[in-house]
Amino acid sequence: MKTIKILLFLTLISSAVFSQETKNISQWKVAVSNTAKPGQEVDVVFSATIDKDWKLYSSDFKGDIGPLPTEFKFEDNKGYQLVGKIAAIDPLKTVDPTWDVAYTYFLEKAEFRQKIKVVKQNAPVRGTIKGLLCNNKDGICVPFQETFQVN
Repeated sequence: MKTIKILLFLTLISSAVFSQETKNISQWKVAVSNTAKPGQEVDVVFSATIDKDWKLYSSDFKGDIGPLPTEFKFEDNKGYQLVGKIAAIDPLKTVDPTWDVAYTYFLEKAEFRQKIKVVKQNAPVRGTIKGLLCNNKDGICVPFQETFQVN
């Protein structure tokens, strides 16, 4: 019984240490490229700063190859319309040796842009960013989900 308690204690401690280590591996900022009136288009710019030794998978490859692409989901809102798909800006590209398939990713900094058409002035643009960060040294991968809002 004492061995079980010790194992449980060690498991809880390692979980706490791991969660602190992986917290805030990426920091996100969301902004609008400029002001726009109804009928005009504007870019919603997603910028991430990524900790050293970590990579963020991009959004521009299929998720059925192993790594999970970063996804952006926008809440429905009649104040704006999405124009096209989200664009990853200058990601790096490599071939996964396990799957023998190319994928894109970011180191240190990442940028994504979504063009929207403004229908109503100051309409909030809300949603979630969901993705996967992986450590380049030890191979640990951590899923994340962030919410965003910009007017």
